[in-house]
Amino acid sequence: MKKVDVETLTDIEADLGEGPVWSAEDQTIYWIDVTQRKIFRYGLVTKKAETFNVSGMPGSIALRKGGGIIAAYRTGPALIDLASGRETKLPSSIDFGKERFNDGKCDRRGRFFAGTMDKTMKETIGGLYRIDPDHAVTKVAEGIRLSNGLGWSPDNRVMYHCDSRPGYVYAYDYDIDRGTPTNRRVHLDLTSAGYHPDGCTVDAEGFLWLAEVGSSNVGRYAPDGRRVGGITLPTPRVTSVMFGGPGLDLLFITTMRYNLSPEESARQPLAGRLFVCEPGVRGMPEPMFAG
Repeated sequence: MKKVDVETLTDIEADLGEGPVWSAEDQTIYWIDVTQRKIFRYGLVTKKAETFNVSGMPGSIALRKGGGIIAAYRTGPALIDLASGRETKLPSSIDFGKERFNDGKCDRRGRFFAGTMDKTMKETIGGLYRIDPDHAVTKVAEGIRLSNGLGWSPDNRVMYHCDSRPGYVYAYDYDIDRGTPTNRRVHLDLTSAGYHPDGCTVDAEGFLWLAEVGSSNVGRYAPDGRRVGGITLPTPRVTSVMFGGPGLDLLFITTMRYNLSPEESARQPLAGRLFVCEPGVRGMPEPMFAG
C-alpha cells in the first residue's frame, strides 16, 4: 500500500483513548477515555467536539438503536443516556473482583460482545461475553488473559478476537443466527513481534485492520493472515481503529498517553489524540446494540 498521511481530528487529548464508534446517522465519531471516565464525540459536519463524564471506566461502547449507548464498564455493563446523564446498570454473574471488562463490539444482529481480562494480566481467567438485546449475559469463550479487539468478516462467518497478552489474534467460526463462536484457532501469532494486538476492525474486502500498540502502526492483514500493508502514526501508543465518514472511507485511530513518563510524553506530544486518514479502502457500517 502507498504511504498514507494521518492528521489529528480535534484538540482532545485522552489519557487512555479507546473504542472509536462511527454513527452514520449523524456523521459523528464517538470514542472514550477509559481512565478518565469520559466519552467523547465529534461531528464531521458540525465540527463540534463534546465531552461527557460517566460514572465508571468504560472499556468499550456501542450505540443503541433506541438511542443512547451501552458501555462495558470495568465493573459491568450499563446503558447510558448522554443527554440526561442517566445510567442503568445491567446485572451479570461475572466476578469483577478478579476480572474486568475491556474492549467490545456489536455483531450484525445487534448483540454486544465484550471481553474481560485478568486485573494482573497474568492469568487466563478472562472470557468473552455476549449481551443479548434482552440484556442476558452469556459467556461464549474463556481462557483469555487480556481480551481486546473484535471484528467480523463481511459474510459473518468468521469472528476475530484479540488476546493482547501474550499476543494472539484468534479466529472463530461464527454462527450469526445463534450468536456463537466455535473452533477457536490462532489466526495471528504476534508473541514475538515486539508489540501487542489491540483494537481492530474489518474492511469491506474482508481484511483485518489491527492497532499494533507499541509499534506506531496499524497493520492490514489479509484473510489468510498475511500482513499486506499498514499505516504509521507519530506515536507508538496506537489503541484502536474504526471506519467512518460519508463513504466509510475514513479510518479513525485512537491513541493513549497512559503511563508515559514526563520525558516520553515530551517526545510524543500527540499521544492520546484521535487521528484520521484515508487508507484507500472502505469499511462496513457499524452495527448498533438492539437492546
